[in-house]
Amino acid sequence: MLAAVRERDASLPFFIVTDDERTVEAAFSMEVTDCVGPDSRTILSQKIERAVTCYRNERMLSRAEAVLEGLADAVVTIDESGDIRYVNEGFERVLGYDPDEIIGTSLTRVIPDRLAPVHEESLQRYVETGERRLDWESVETIARHRDGHEIPVTLSFRSEACNGDELITGAIRDISERRTVETELEASRERYRKLVAASPEAILVADTETGEIVDANAAAEELLDRPRNEICGMYQWEIHPTEHHERYRKIFDKHANGGGISRSSEHLSVVRSDGEQIPVEISANRTQLGGREVIHGIFKDISEREARERTLESLRSATRELMTAETKTDICEIAVEAAGEELGLSLSGIYLVNDERDVLRPVAVTEATEGIPDEIPRSEDGNGPAWRAFESGEVAVFEDRTEYGADGRELTAEQEMVIPLAEHGVFLLGSRSMAKLDEYVRDFAEILATNVQSALDRAEREETLSAQRAELVELNRINEVIRDVDRALVQATSREEIEETVVDRLASAGPYEFAWVGECEMGVETIRTVANGGDDMYLESAETTETGCDCPVAEARATGRAVVVDEVTTRPEFESWTAESLDGGTHSMAAIPIRYDETCYGILAVHTDRIGAFDDREREVLVELGETMGMAIAAIESRKALVSDCVVEVEMEIESAEHYFIRVPQELDCTFTLLGTTMAPTGEIHCFITASGVSSDVVLERTARATGIANTRLIRERNDECVFEVTYEGPSFVKALVDRGAAIGYVEADENRTRGTVELPMDASIRGVVEAVKNIAPGACVVAQREREKPEKTATEFRMQLSESLTDRQRTALETAYLAGFFEWPRDSTGEEVAELLDVSAPTFHQHLRHAQAKLLKTFFDQ
Repeated sequence: MLAAVRERDASLPFFIVTDDERTVEAAFSMEVTDCVGPDSRTILSQKIERAVTCYRNERMLSRAEAVLEGLADAVVTIDESGDIRYVNEGFERVLGYDPDEIIGTSLTRVIPDRLAPVHEESLQRYVETGERRLDWESVETIARHRDGHEIPVTLSFRSEACNGDELITGAIRDISERRTVETELEASRERYRKLVAASPEAILVADTETGEIVDANAAAEELLDRPRNEICGMYQWEIHPTEHHERYRKIFDKHANGGGISRSSEHLSVVRSDGEQIPVEISANRTQLGGREVIHGIFKDISEREARERTLESLRSATRELMTAETKTDICEIAVEAAGEELGLSLSGIYLVNDERDVLRPVAVTEATEGIPDEIPRSEDGNGPAWRAFESGEVAVFEDRTEYGADGRELTAEQEMVIPLAEHGVFLLGSRSMAKLDEYVRDFAEILATNVQSALDRAEREETLSAQRAELVELNRINEVIRDVDRALVQATSREEIEETVVDRLASAGPYEFAWVGECEMGVETIRTVANGGDDMYLESAETTETGCDCPVAEARATGRAVVVDEVTTRPEFESWTAESLDGGTHSMAAIPIRYDETCYGILAVHTDRIGAFDDREREVLVELGETMGMAIAAIESRKALVSDCVVEVEMEIESAEHYFIRVPQELDCTFTLLGTTMAPTGEIHCFITASGVSSDVVLERTARATGIANTRLIRERNDECVFEVTYEGPSFVKALVDRGAAIGYVEADENRTRGTVELPMDASIRGVVEAVKNIAPGACVVAQREREKPEKTATEFRMQLSESLTDRQRTALETAYLAGFFEWPRDSTGEEVAELLDVSAPTFHQHLRHAQAKLLKTFFDQ
């Protein structure tokens, strides 16, 4: 039985009542609690009571030790002298001491030296008097770790008697982490308090239940214009407009009940002490403060933001107006008005650069323009700030009155800003009232300037397109007139009709006020009017105008190029002509040479009251008209030469000139005779010349060095004369005379002079022919002028003359070749076949045929 009990509980009290010594010996060997004789019942009862009590205490102590060993906190028991009787395992975890090492030593071992005297005094006082000056339930103090560092701890104590000794047991908890958290929390609270105090935004703290304001920062005092002690105690709705108290109560309740961060910004405002309402945006957050629920409200003054939004909306409206404005002036006026009214820049103006890009001129300025310059010219010794901003494309700001403004003068405004408008000009913005241009004012000003630049770009494009459309309409009108003139020129039968038709159509069609044609009389230095149309007030002065370049017509005649005057007052070289032109009501004109190749037949002059009327395309059209007139006149002159029965023969003589045909015979002491000329399809003149008294080598060598000669070729040389061909690429007598309807008779040049004859129709302009020759050889003079009948052979006379010149063999060869199809292409018969028909050799046939062809052509061309 005892064995069974010991298996279950080795410490359970077990008594045996016996007086048998062997039983007693055996029982003690089996670890019974005690043996009592049968007669000692009282003693047994006492021993059982003590054993049970001790058993129970041991069981309780065992359970307590198990609990204590499992605690994270350190547990220590000391006696009245302060020595450690017991520590749990947590003691090592908290303070680093092994239980075996610390038990039996003084508790002061774990107390910092500076606190040990206080501990000893308190323990002694408690042992002697039982007085407790500390709360034994919880005391915060400092303990010393085994490695020497100090640990913040909380202590809780209790005392009890054990076996007659007074023992004190304490629980020690490491509160390092809590202290760290508390320190950080306190630091965070301190930062929060500082942030609230220093916040630029107004912060109000109100009780969630009552709505009473319990705290306010300095920014709130400034926003409400009230001291903090006045704000605290007010209810949150009392800081808002009176008529909307109920609305703000609901907003507050919504914040109080919603939790988290909420934001309200729709038409909210607070009321200052003077009654002024300030628009605000409110952000609220519910939190704990001092044990009660409060709402932290951040009130952001959005006055400037709303003002900027209003300004931005105004600028948007101005931008819409800019995009619909039609002219640059309208654009500039809209922008300057917006700068003055919306941005508060009372001194503003837009300056656009002129066409010469040397002056910035104001197009629109604000009314307060006392300090605005009239214009800003480009300076000679260095450009001013406005020009520098314009050329660099960078914004310039002047903030010091000692600086110089955009025009280079001392500033009259407190602030001035120059914004370039790309290639258009600059936007000057200034103010006398602003101590400094706010950043947002600058930003808005640059936005406005960007929109102005875009609008000016658009307006410039539209102006260009409009001008191009107007030019196209005008050009179409002019082209229609030119087509009408061309149709009339085709039907004209005389030079006078051509000139009259052109000036009448130009003047009556509308583009020009009047038009006229002038010619220079030979030997007289005046321009003679030969045809005019429209208002001819100007023509009286033109009748006596000298041919020196003191008027556009004379300059065109002298240079052979079109002369356009866009504005008569801008041409000082034509000063003597300007007054007459203005009196005639015209401001611009064009003088167009009437030319065909190298021949000038006169000047076509057109006048208009439009300044700058003749652009490049119109000028090209008029130049083409002048060439068309020249071609038509040349055609009529040539036609006259062909159909005229009578001719005028003009004999001319030239002593010296730089022309090849005149100069070379004088240099080589020989004689040149012109055999004839032909004109290539490309316009080159081929002259066939006989040179006498000089070798062909000398002539060809000298010709190769001559200017104006593109090519030369020896044709034949016999005895002391040679025939050669030269190709002209420079001025030529032949081209000039043919264009005038003249035909060259004979021309011969020797070492002394050159003499020749020219045949013209009876009504041809002799002056024009002579002038054409003088343009190439200024020393030319007329030595004789004769009228004679122009002999014309009939077909019968032509055949008779040809028959008389041909031999029988030549006639037979020519006729047989013709009938046999030798001249067809491709040939019906070859030369050998025709020779066989004639019963001659092929070389003999070709010899007879060549001689016959030469006589045929000579008879045709020599007539």
